[in-house]
Parts: sequence; C-alpha cells; structure tokens
Amino acid sequence: MNEFKLGQYSIFKVVAVESIGAFLDWGQPKDLFLPYAERNRVVRIGEDVVVYTYLDNNDRVTASMRLERNKAKTIEGLTEGQCVDLIVTDKTDLGFKVVVNQQTMGMIFHNEIFKPLRYGQKIQGYIKKIRVDDRLDLILQKPGHKAAVDDISPQIIELLNQSNGFLDINDKTDPERIYDLFGVSKKKYKIALGGLYKNRIITVHEDGIRLVKK
Repeated sequence: MNEFKLGQYSIFKVVAVESIGAFLDWGQPKDLFLPYAERNRVVRIGEDVVVYTYLDNNDRVTASMRLERNKAKTIEGLTEGQCVDLIVTDKTDLGFKVVVNQQTMGMIFHNEIFKPLRYGQKIQGYIKKIRVDDRLDLILQKPGHKAAVDDISPQIIELLNQSNGFLDINDKTDPERIYDLFGVSKKKYKIALGGLYKNRIITVHEDGIRLVKK
C-alpha cells in the first residue's frame, strides 16, 4: 500500500464500482472516492489505478485519473540529464506517458523502450529533453552511459567468436534480450548489426547471425 500524501500521484486498488463513480482502497477505514467525471476510462474491481488526490469543494479527499490536468504549472527544478522517479501511465501511439517526480507528466517514446513497461509501474529514468512548451522527453538509460553510446560491434564479434561463429539473434530479436546481452536499446543494436553486415563481417539469417569465414 502506498504511503498517502495529499496532492500526489498514487496507485490504489479499485474495490467497488457504482453509477456515481468508483471506490479505492487507500488504507483508511473509509474507501477513497473516484467520481465518475474524474475517470478517463472504465475501471473494474480488483485493478490498480494511478490517481491524483485532491480536496473537493467539501474538503473531502478525492481521487482523479485525469493526471495531465493536475500536473504542476511549472517544471522548476528539473533539468536535462537528471535522474527522475517515474510512474508509468497510459500507452499511446507514440509511447508511454509517465508521471515525473510527482510533479509533471512526460513521454517515453517507443524507440527508447527496450524492456516491458506496464501501467502503474514505478521505475527510474532520465530527462532527455525539455521542450519549449515544458513537455518532457524521457529515456531509461543514463545519458552518456558508455554502453549506451559506444559502438557495440566489438561485443557482438567477441560473443560470436565465443559461440563458434553463430548467435541465435538477429534484427527481429526481442529488445529485452538485446538489452540483457549488450546493455543497449534495440535501435542501437540494429545500427551495429547493419554496420557489420554492410562491411561483410557477418551474415544475417532467419535463425541468427554468423561470422563470415575468412
């Protein structure tokens, strides 16, 4: 159970759904009310939801799933490259929206995602870019991290040599496995793979990659 603080983003379980809204378990004797108008989708009993807590007109603690509306007006104190705490929220065509440092909202784009993300997941990330409209682009790897920026071609070749010239990975391999092997996103891996193929160091097949015999 989350440690509750008013005016923050929290994750609570739905325990009841009625016509007026839903009720959430927040560790108090009386369940937390999530009004119908404050939902952004249908919720079901037993699921966890990310909400922002506020005081309604009658000074009652209330929950809202409309997270964008409740973000801070400024991003004061946030800088590019900074490590931040994230809560994963909605998946979109562009990527995943996230709550950033209990303060504002940001986006992790699909091409920066190399491991599974799920709604309500708490992770750490880094601010890649602060846009002119104060929107944040996030990444999961530390900017400038050696494994993230160096050419990993030598690692691929070394691993091939250790495996008798064959690895059961190619350009269709899951991003999670690529990260486990090389510590980089699939995008960076594919760049290295393309370079090795172009220079005729490897061949790429349906079942994996092979070193070219000299």
